[in-house]
Amino acid sequence: MDTNNDINKNQQRLGQLKNLVMLAAADGHLTDSELAVVLAVASRENITPEEFDQVVDNPDSVTIALPEDEDTKLAYLRDMVALMMIDGELEEQEMAICKIYAMALGYRGSIVDGMIAGIVESLDSEGQVD
Repeated sequence: MDTNNDINKNQQRLGQLKNLVMLAAADGHLTDSELAVVLAVASRENITPEEFDQVVDNPDSVTIALPEDEDTKLAYLRDMVALMMIDGELEEQEMAICKIYAMALGYRGSIVDGMIAGIVESLDSEGQVD
């Protein structure tokens, strides 16, 4: 068992949750719809209720580790875009946070807008966002 890899994976999972909570709270309030998306991701990532509470109550306690594999990067970016779209509006502050996150994941700034637009289109066509 690779303990360092396990620690890194855990930091990735909790870091993604932290990023989603911060994005959801960017406009000053967390709606029930936003909370539902965050909880769905927490469930998918096997985050325990204790870990969830830790992230929400003390986000600074979470050290973020960015994923290295492309599938996880795209899944995490898709989570963020889905959360931004949940209220039917792509707010400027949310978009700025998402772009910074995408670049932190290693995507070039010149392609981030197109990537986000593609994810928005994909989510719309799948009917995953109202």
